[in-house]
This record gives sequence, C-alpha cells and structure tokens, in this order.
Amino acid sequence: MTAGVVLGALFALGWLPLFLFRAEGLTEALPSYRGAERFWVTLTPILLALHVSGLCVAVTLLPAIEWYGAVIGLTLFAAAIAFWFWGRVMIGPLRVRRLPDEPPLRLQQHGAFGVVRHPLYLGYLLAAAAPLAVAPRLPFFATFALCCVAIAVRATQEERRLRLQIGPSYDAYCHRVSRLVPFVW
Repeated sequence: MTAGVVLGALFALGWLPLFLFRAEGLTEALPSYRGAERFWVTLTPILLALHVSGLCVAVTLLPAIEWYGAVIGLTLFAAAIAFWFWGRVMIGPLRVRRLPDEPPLRLQQHGAFGVVRHPLYLGYLLAAAAPLAVAPRLPFFATFALCCVAIAVRATQEERRLRLQIGPSYDAYCHRVSRLVPFVW
C-alpha cells in the first residue's frame, strides 16, 4: 500500500465523524429552510463532498508524497477535526441534533465559540484544505474556493436566523467575535 493510498484513506475516513455527529440532521432540517437558504443548505455539503472526494483520489494517485506536505496536511486535518469537535460538544451531546427553528439552549460565547462564531464551519474548511498540502493542484484550489463561498453564505444565513431567535445579545456577541476567520472576518 502506498503512502498516497494511506493518506487518501485517512483524509476520507476522517470526515465520517463530522457527518455522523452533525449538529442537525439534513433530512429532518430541510423542511425548515426556504428559498435561497434551502439551496445553500443542499449545495454546501455537495460541494464539500466533491472537493474532498476529488482530492482524496488525487492523493491516492500521486507517484510520490513529499514528507513535509504529508505532515502539514495531517496536522491541519487533525487540528480541524479537534476544533470541530470542540465546537460540537459545546452545542450539546453528540447524539442530539437540533432543528434550525429551535433556538440554542444558550448562547455560547467562550471556548471554540470565543474564537469564531461558527467553529463547525471553520473545522469543515480546515479539513477540506488539509489535503491541499499533499496535492496542491490548481483545480482543487478552485473547488476549495467554491467551498469557502458556500460556507460563508451559510454562515451569513445562519446568523440571520440566530439574530431573530436570540436578539440583541447575539448582536453584541457578533461585535466581539469574528464570524469565520479568527480576528479577521
């Protein structure tokens, strides 16, 4: 078994817990969304899946793996999964899913939610970027850019919903904590 096959398998299998322990079940939540929000809720996981699947295949087909690319990619991937889980356990028990119309039990403002307002989305982006360290190919930078756009749109849409559910305290939180990129946006 080549290093590329092992890395490709690790990058692919690492996504399983992120989908198994999602904060909301897509099938159950989809009726809560309308119009553009429903479109982006459907499109975002499709874009992520296509990007990651393509990259995993590309990694497995590499004739040689640069050791530093593998180390950077695996480190970023592990950090992404850990950050995602940090945010996810703060939302509630891993097996409990919520519907979009249900307001959060409480507004989390510390831990992962003190770093960015959408730690799960940041975890997705970092995990999607990790294989690029191993297989830095232009088409995959383009698909990653599409994933970034989709997640940015979803974060913005989700914030509209949270503003309605939580009110002024959410606005104050938004002024203190960046949306998706720590200290930037």
